[in-house]
Amino acid sequence: MVRYISASGMRFKDSNDLQVTSNKSDNLKFEIRNSNQNSLFITRCSLLIILFSACCLLLTSYSHAVVIDRVIAYVDDIAITWSEFKEKYEEMKKTVADIKEEDVIDSLINRQLLINEAKKMKLEAHSDDEILKDYIDIKIGSLIFIKEDDIHKFYKENITEFSGHDYLSVRDDIEKYLFNLELNKRLKKHLEELKKDKEIKINLTGK
Repeated sequence: MVRYISASGMRFKDSNDLQVTSNKSDNLKFEIRNSNQNSLFITRCSLLIILFSACCLLLTSYSHAVVIDRVIAYVDDIAITWSEFKEKYEEMKKTVADIKEEDVIDSLINRQLLINEAKKMKLEAHSDDEILKDYIDIKIGSLIFIKEDDIHKFYKENITEFSGHDYLSVRDDIEKYLFNLELNKRLKKHLEELKKDKEIKINLTGK
């Protein structure tokens, strides 16, 4: 029988005792290995849960974004979204409190029609607003001329509205007013002509 001497207390152990100790050591290693595997499994499961939750959040956010930015109108192949409409609606409500949704969408459609025509003319600017202004000035404004007789006539017909101001002091204001009046009239007619040749779809209800 082989015996081993323990350094602590010089205690003797026989080979059977060693086998028991060895088995306990193996069991401990097995338990540690199983514990590590369980920890690794739990970590992997946690990561999968986190990834799944993140995907769900992304899908929810994407779905919400789609609802907010759904297309409510088309001008040929150009889309007008719900968010664009809401932004314009809030802006126009500041000046016209009881403005209707139909008037707002019509305004957005008219704007897109004019911008499309401006781009066909190869007009360029820093913003769509500038392109729009340039197009209206070139296409419509440049063709308008207000006669002096018309300015004087308007002054005479509305003299009580000028609170005693003489003709020369209000002449330029009258000319500007008559110019804008004629501009709006021609612009409305121009838009009606453009709409005849364009495919326009509107769906505010989202159905």
